Amino acid sequence: MPAPTASEPYDRVPPAAAPLVEALRAFGYELPTAIADLVDNSITARARNVWVDFYWAGEQSTISVTDDGDGLTEESLREAMRPGSRNPLDNRAPHDLGRFGLGLKTASFSQSRRLTVRSRTATTSPATRRWDLDHIATTNDWQLLRDAMPGAERFFKRFDKLLHGTTVLWQQMDRLVSGQHTESDRDERLFLHRVEETQGHLGVVFHRLLTGRGALKIFVNGRATEPWEPFLVDEPATHRLAEELLGNGKVLVRGYVLPHLSKLTAEKHSRAAGPRGWNAHQGFYIYRNRRLLVAGDWLGFGWTKEEHYKLARIAVDLPNSLDHEWEIDVTKSKASPPPGLRGDLRRIGEAARAVAKRIYSFRGAKLMPKVGAERIFLWHQTAKHNRVSYAINREHPLVRQSLASCADKPKLNALLRLLEETVPVPLITITNSEKPDQMVWPFENAKPAEVRIVMGQAYDALRATGYSPKEAIVRLRTMEPFPRFPAELQGIVEAKGIAA
Repeated sequence: MPAPTASEPYDRVPPAAAPLVEALRAFGYELPTAIADLVDNSITARARNVWVDFYWAGEQSTISVTDDGDGLTEESLREAMRPGSRNPLDNRAPHDLGRFGLGLKTASFSQSRRLTVRSRTATTSPATRRWDLDHIATTNDWQLLRDAMPGAERFFKRFDKLLHGTTVLWQQMDRLVSGQHTESDRDERLFLHRVEETQGHLGVVFHRLLTGRGALKIFVNGRATEPWEPFLVDEPATHRLAEELLGNGKVLVRGYVLPHLSKLTAEKHSRAAGPRGWNAHQGFYIYRNRRLLVAGDWLGFGWTKEEHYKLARIAVDLPNSLDHEWEIDVTKSKASPPPGLRGDLRRIGEAARAVAKRIYSFRGAKLMPKVGAERIFLWHQTAKHNRVSYAINREHPLVRQSLASCADKPKLNALLRLLEETVPVPLITITNSEKPDQMVWPFENAKPAEVRIVMGQAYDALRATGYSPKEAIVRLRTMEPFPRFPAELQGIVEAKGIAA
């Protein structure tokens, strides 16, 4: 570059290529968010199908993303490979999911040292461009290469079958597979775990685009990505808060409180937990152009993600014209509401949390014993000298009958004492604190018939101790955890022929 003349009141100081390109690798992408950024480009190009292919080969592993979108001419491809190829303040088409003109480059550089893109439109020949960070490090120059590396052609087989579209190829993925070996089963399992993690993330981020008429299809290693819908909108028991339009009618907010687990099948409850679990997915969901940016966050309102509020999920829809106000970052995984909306969003969040806490705590008035009724528990907590322990309730009907009918009472008492002395309290406490959503409720995975068998044995034990049939049913209603199973209790009533 020529030196400025004396008449020019400035110096030209273009950034040095080698240091800057390394700095572009540090934008905070994780693998799933980086691939989602590439899928954004495919959507902007009006693709109907996107194929994400992971190729395991140890340190030589690669990832490619191919789409059947409009494609790029050679001139357009060259411009798209330019870092900062667009001004984030420019007006964009409503369906455009980009902003900075950095996503393709920063997402790719965050994971790999060699980025190759091949593209063509319906009327042009294929064009190829490659950024090689090792080449830039050697030359310290922004030299965009015009070919793929020798041996890379096999990764463009999907592209070769398309009339128009694009393939993005990542090679030399130093941050993902450095030091890994093809003969290591552990390394391969870790790589395959990354595949599953990425596909789950894509199902969350693009769930709205993956459903409905003309839906986008995303295939990961040939397997179709299933959308994860966070609000259970089709469940009758889902509570819907009133829709609100904020920010001069540009921001649509819809609050949902999901059903209590007793209202869901085990399969639906497990799926609704999402990839990160129930507690992690509570909060606000920020969408831009149907694309999810933030999947569950309380947006800095000072609320912690507590168990009682895990059913609260709130959808916030933004147009891409509000990116700057909401501080959408390059990775498109963070957002911060503008000050003028925080009061309304706090109010909506508080309302959703209040409903969620009420539903979470609810067990159903008809399922609970009357106020003041004596409850029957299998375990008692005792405290002595400031030490807490747990003991089996010897007066529980099933325990009392078992002791009475057992031919070897010393052995049964020894078993009960051993159970009491070995309750894994520290492990239970730690697990419940760190992973509360993974704790299994009583009979959570049991079939109704299994519950009825245990309930029937308890009924027989009550009858054996002198309770009438009706009295035994009343006592069953106070015996944990049977109040949670009214249908099974009704089955006992009918099976025993007890008059209402």
